[in-house]
Amino acid sequence: MAWFYEHYRDASATGIHTTGLVHAEKSEFQSIAVHETVGHGRLLTLDDMVMLTELDEFVYHDLLTHVPLCVHPNPRAVLVVGGGDGGSVRETLKHPSVERVVQCEIDERVTRVCQEHIPSVAGALDDPRVELVFADATAYVKQHPDSFDAILVDSTEPIGPAAALFAEPFFRDLSAALRPGGVISSQAESPFYAPEVVRELFTSVRKVFAEVHGYYGVVPTYPGGGWVFCLASDTRRPEQADLDRAKALSSRYYSPALASGAFALPPFIAELVE
Repeated sequence: MAWFYEHYRDASATGIHTTGLVHAEKSEFQSIAVHETVGHGRLLTLDDMVMLTELDEFVYHDLLTHVPLCVHPNPRAVLVVGGGDGGSVRETLKHPSVERVVQCEIDERVTRVCQEHIPSVAGALDDPRVELVFADATAYVKQHPDSFDAILVDSTEPIGPAAALFAEPFFRDLSAALRPGGVISSQAESPFYAPEVVRELFTSVRKVFAEVHGYYGVVPTYPGGGWVFCLASDTRRPEQADLDRAKALSSRYYSPALASGAFALPPFIAELVE
């Protein structure tokens, strides 16, 4: 037995007790590894950063997907930016109105590794409503104006190719790719260890969308535990969530109470997102 440690921004380290390495490789873009653990199920890391564990990935994926999709009255076409593990697609397909999901992931190997080694997360990628696109999302969205009811930005930390997914030009392209009344969500990093990233992302989004709202959840295996998310639209607001649809979802985290409760932010986070 051994321990995997993620060192985050020279500020903290997260340790997870592992029992063995299931898979490891170096793709064109990054190192990919899947570990077996003592108490977290399987662990996916990219460049030695925790992407998910089977223990708590549902919190992250529920918040990223169900919050925007329940706010939209009839989401039919959804784009997932990044999210190569398939968790956001899995949750998106729980919405009966969804007819098409495009997952645009730059690194095909992430998806293929997760399909083989973490099927509890990636199993829904075989659904006929899912289209897998392996490309740079910044280019893809420019080529698909007025195409999606919801766009979910399931990105890694803003370093390397992912840095562009936190910048104002990208959010302008996302706005153009939305149909009227469309919504976006984005993960927005740790309010404890990356407050400057949270603030910069919300500043960028507010330059593009009329309605921008921060919300929050706890993902224990992410640095600091607490994680910020962003909901943005030109027309839709959190209080417009369809509570009947929220109740009908087979969700372990999201609920009608969370439809509003996730937006109740402590002052130190509210200051970052306003």
